[in-house]
Amino acid sequence: MAKLKKLHMSSNLDDLEKMSIIPDLRSKGMKILLNTARKLYMTAEEYRLDGDEELAYITYMKYFNMLTAIHQKSDYASHKTTVRQMLGDTESNRRIMDTLEKIIHSLRHRYAQQHQAPEPIAPDLVSNGRAGVDSPITQPTQYARLGLITCQDLYRRMQEKSVLVMDCRPSADYEASHLTYYCAFNVPEELITPGMSAGRLQARLSSSAKASWASRSVKDSVVLMDWNTKDAQPATNTAISTLLDILKNWDPDVTYRAPIQIVEGGYEYFIMMYPTHCTNPSVQAPQQNNNDIETIDDIEYPSIHDITMKEDISAKDFRPRPDFNRANKPAATRVNEQGISRPSPPAKPIAEIMRDQAEFLQRAEQNDEQLERASKMWKRQAAEGDGLNATEDQELHFRILQLESKAQDYIVENNRLREELSRIQELHNVTQQLSQKEVEATRNIESKIRERQRLDEQHELERQDRERLLAIARETKKHYKSPTASGPPSPGRNLEDVHVVSDSLESLLQLTGDPDPTIASNKAERPTFDRAMKPQPRNVERTSQRVRDFSPVIGQNVGRGLTGLKNLGNTCYMNSILQCLSNTPQLTEYCISDKYKNYISRSNKTNGQVIEEVAALIKELWNGQYKCVASRDLRYVVGQYQKIFRGVDQQDSHEFLTILMDWLHSDLQTLHVPRQREMISASEKAWLEFTKAKESMILHLFYGQMKSTVKCVACHKESATYESFSNLSLELPPNSNVCQLNQCMDMYFSGERIHGWNCPSCKTKRDAIKKLDISKLPPVLVVHLKRFYADPSNSGAYMKKQNYLRFPLENLDMNPYIARAESRAVTPKTYQLYAVSNHYGTMEGGHYTAFCKSANYGKWFKFDDQVVSALDSSNVVSSAAYILFYTWLPPMQVPL
Repeated sequence: MAKLKKLHMSSNLDDLEKMSIIPDLRSKGMKILLNTARKLYMTAEEYRLDGDEELAYITYMKYFNMLTAIHQKSDYASHKTTVRQMLGDTESNRRIMDTLEKIIHSLRHRYAQQHQAPEPIAPDLVSNGRAGVDSPITQPTQYARLGLITCQDLYRRMQEKSVLVMDCRPSADYEASHLTYYCAFNVPEELITPGMSAGRLQARLSSSAKASWASRSVKDSVVLMDWNTKDAQPATNTAISTLLDILKNWDPDVTYRAPIQIVEGGYEYFIMMYPTHCTNPSVQAPQQNNNDIETIDDIEYPSIHDITMKEDISAKDFRPRPDFNRANKPAATRVNEQGISRPSPPAKPIAEIMRDQAEFLQRAEQNDEQLERASKMWKRQAAEGDGLNATEDQELHFRILQLESKAQDYIVENNRLREELSRIQELHNVTQQLSQKEVEATRNIESKIRERQRLDEQHELERQDRERLLAIARETKKHYKSPTASGPPSPGRNLEDVHVVSDSLESLLQLTGDPDPTIASNKAERPTFDRAMKPQPRNVERTSQRVRDFSPVIGQNVGRGLTGLKNLGNTCYMNSILQCLSNTPQLTEYCISDKYKNYISRSNKTNGQVIEEVAALIKELWNGQYKCVASRDLRYVVGQYQKIFRGVDQQDSHEFLTILMDWLHSDLQTLHVPRQREMISASEKAWLEFTKAKESMILHLFYGQMKSTVKCVACHKESATYESFSNLSLELPPNSNVCQLNQCMDMYFSGERIHGWNCPSCKTKRDAIKKLDISKLPPVLVVHLKRFYADPSNSGAYMKKQNYLRFPLENLDMNPYIARAESRAVTPKTYQLYAVSNHYGTMEGGHYTAFCKSANYGKWFKFDDQVVSALDSSNVVSSAAYILFYTWLPPMQVPL
């Protein structure tokens, strides 16, 4: 925890308690109350860790008052499980209460000391050092009293245009990169010397800086920024300390409206959190050469025993843990070096298991009913050969795939309840403490579990029957020649019109495809055509360069960023990825604000076309007027540069994402990155070689760096290489139906033995250990789950792993997987989930959707091609998860 902040809210606990009163909440829904309570707890934790006990006390008290209001709601009983998932159980809240009691004890002691010896007036609250002067100073806020302003608060004030930012870094650093904010200017470090007056410093500024300097008396607040100062009272020999002294004590003609503040963490922090608001987000803060540190970085593992080996992580560590909280559980702790996992939590009470089962069975039965209705409709249409058009039939099949996937998740839930019951029975055999009533309840639970298993077996037979019908249709398709194969579409018809001609036969087959690029397609490729020859549709975007056809469908009350994407013939893989990228606020703001136009490269393979089409499409998705739009132009452009994306075959969303990231980076790779140090580390050198001294916003957001360490088992000589990545591809355990993300991470980053390594020290081939670590964490961490694999027992045919992976929605801790150099960096190491690309079905037939948390609404939504719907956070984790998008960047609103 940080150093305790000065008392600033009150002089006693009674007054603080009055500030914690919450309004009447009886008319508010349970979901709003739960989200508010969760936010209050997180805010209280932040205040506590920041050392502000008063604000921590107020917020903790509000949390418990909110908790009381939730318990008093009439529908509390039906939401009890959700309350426990979001706000923790009784034991969790007891620990929070213990924390609050420690704060209360500390505050009582501090208030008593304050009454005995009142603190002097803080100099920050006295304008220009002249106490008692009458001036129209507004009531300072909490962060003003502390003398620091966070990067998040600075960003908010920049949006309000109420702050003047004085950047006192050297002029060369300022020229290399600075804020894009109109009211920020450079007071060069080389011009600031002790003993100067404000007038003398002003005379030495440039003409443009003088105009900004003159506005310091009319702005609501003035903040100072250097590279990385984190203290409200910086060291006396620094430029920012001298400038602060000049403004506070040697500027007699100006009365500031609020105390002058310092940006906490400086430009180094701000550029990490808001890269799109800096002219060059890839610069690095100047560092002093330290050869000792560089030497330590070169040696990642002084002892070979420090490396956890893959064989040390046994299959038993992938057993499901029964009491996982999907809504708010942080990433689980890693297994120790001996491969021993944490002990299981104590068994739940029988009454709680009964409530869990009742809620689970209700959800499962609803899913059964929906699946049965959809299946009957699908079979009837397949038998009659008419009834639904191609689009409706495709949507129906996609719906069935998703309901089948949900049914598989309920099987996992049923097994979890069975394990909970087994633990209670084992405990009963040892202690003999179950009452007759509990024995009967246990038998009732067990009976319902067996009944549910019988239903699941029946549903599996029905699924296999549907798959058999699809296989017959696929075989028929192999011998079918599309009537459109003879030539391009006629001039008066849209692409969808052409598809409908053949969709009457292949409507059930549009899901088939090869999610792995190594599998050759049996489908005849549809011809490409020149879009410039198409008649101009009515709904188009006109630009000076080209005409774009989005074919928008107008909607009512469509939220910004909640527009769907039409399926143009198996483009759901593309739609899923584009919606995940559209819900990356920093990228979306970069596109909507047209900042990307200043950095387009025309000398690469794609000639800047990909970023132009992505940006144009994102603008349509955030227009707020359309129910759905089409991505024809983007699809056409990517098809020109990658053949597999031209036709109507299903493709792999991970492959599309990886290629798209490379294209977007090369389209924007114009940011020059000077290295200020003569000597750079091996990782920086590898990064420089990869970027060729030119970076991009895409690189800054999505790309990281991996360190591969090889250590000789004979002489312990260590060698390291570095490679950049835009996503991590993690293996799923082959022998586990349920696993956790941190377990897959453990496997990926554990050591493995290699043979025949040419040891540079031994001068001969040796056995060695290879280990991966992350040497540079990206702000946006993309995790790909390797669900598709070649099955050697089935002639190498590709299969799909249907593992139910449990992953945290919040607080994914990457500290266990980073290299030494990265552990010392100021970059945050904890991530929050904001998007998931899902794959439903199998290799023979599948469908992609996206789950995304809207930055503007703070809620989860499901993006299923052209249909966008609200999504409860408890449904984000599923066995369909394929690609996870995490970020440590602060939330930000996408501008209009």
